[in-house]
Amino acid sequence: MNELLGMRVNGQEALPGRLGADDFGRAVSKVAVAQMCESVGFQKSKESALDALADITIRYLCDLGKMANFYAYLTGRTECNVFDMIRALEVLEASQGFPKAANVSCCLARSGMVKEIADYVDSTEEIPFAQPVAQFPVIKNQILIPSFVQMGENPPGQHIPTWLPAFLDPHTYNSLPIVE
Repeated sequence: MNELLGMRVNGQEALPGRLGADDFGRAVSKVAVAQMCESVGFQKSKESALDALADITIRYLCDLGKMANFYAYLTGRTECNVFDMIRALEVLEASQGFPKAANVSCCLARSGMVKEIADYVDSTEEIPFAQPVAQFPVIKNQILIPSFVQMGENPPGQHIPTWLPAFLDPHTYNSLPIVE
């Protein structure tokens, strides 16, 4: 798996706890794509190929979400439900000829898409995710700026409450150039 998945993002070590929002999703997508490739028999892959497949996966999922959101709004709802997702799946896969795709007279619970997903789930063995995935957003230990009370200082003016964070030392901002 390590050969298949180069754990580097943009040339830097990919540590899930240290990635931004876009990098976090991209890294998770890349791991999932690498696992799919491995499950169908690939033993090695170029990083550029995994990046391309991860991009395609991300774009597909974004389009799926947008389409489901569209169907929710069409019916006057602000949140999607399972029927919006089924309709979005059918519309996005309609070009591949799924049975009863986007057929308005068909009950969505009996749609061809739902049947194909159920058949796939029944016929394949579940593959657990290769690496533990941190919850997003990753909450780091925050370094809080101590208040005036904690620093044992008085605020520079009476209008400033003592519970507010203390000001930075003047040397941190006095030497900075002023931009006009």
